[in-house]
Amino acid sequence: MRIANLSGRAHLVVDGRLVDVERASGGRLPADPMALIPALAEIGELPVPDDAPALAGAALGPPVPRPSKILAIGLNYRAHAEESGLELPTEPVVFTKLPSALVGCADDIVIPGGRTQVDWEVELVVVIGRRGRRIAEADAWSYVAGLTGGQDVSDREEQFRALRQFTMAKSFDTYAPLGPVLVTPDELANPDDVGLSCRVDGEVVQSSRTGDLIFPVAALLAWTSRICTLEPGDLIFTGTPSGVGFGRDPRRFLAPGNVVESEIEGVGSLRNVCAAGPAYA
Repeated sequence: MRIANLSGRAHLVVDGRLVDVERASGGRLPADPMALIPALAEIGELPVPDDAPALAGAALGPPVPRPSKILAIGLNYRAHAEESGLELPTEPVVFTKLPSALVGCADDIVIPGGRTQVDWEVELVVVIGRRGRRIAEADAWSYVAGLTGGQDVSDREEQFRALRQFTMAKSFDTYAPLGPVLVTPDELANPDDVGLSCRVDGEVVQSSRTGDLIFPVAALLAWTSRICTLEPGDLIFTGTPSGVGFGRDPRRFLAPGNVVESEIEGVGSLRNVCAAGPAYA
């Protein structure tokens, strides 16, 4: 099952077309994408109206537009830890991104004037489907509503300004493109081994598989839910592979005009143009 957000309303993707869930179900299902997340199992088959719009070219919003929280995992690929010059973590390294950073799969990444160290980080993103506390690793996938793609855009100057300041450095408005759709795990051959890649202006800068995660999805849900209750619609950015601009020699960063394309196997692609914004200060 694939769920998209079109004009703030939940749509089921059927044969490349977008079916408004609330209208097609005669009001049985909610229009709000957030309210639909814990009810995905109730969707079933829906009729496809003759005027259902095509998925291709649709202006999609983030499939999960208003999560209560976004948790993100640092240094979760061995090669990324190495390029960062850091030791491999023995437990997950967790920070947050603010939900106000979310934008859709084709929206601009707005770089404030004067910011010169803005980096790319393609990630597989987990969407929580039901409330969970102290989740057993063996049961973790039953708490997952679906998977989607994300960019953990990062301002390295802010991140390493004094003490490590991950949250604000990764939470500028537009610094969390998400999408294009939410895909339920049964749609993927192996949800624990998904390919992901990132291109900047057509050049492949990142390419890996989630089978290389140091802490896989189930381990992340078990570890994080020891500390905080996971709620339906919460997002977990699972970490980025090697190839970020900060780890290159010479270092390379995003600037207005760059095009960032992020692809998640079995989920789809995001294409975000970097645009100039007002000065940061």
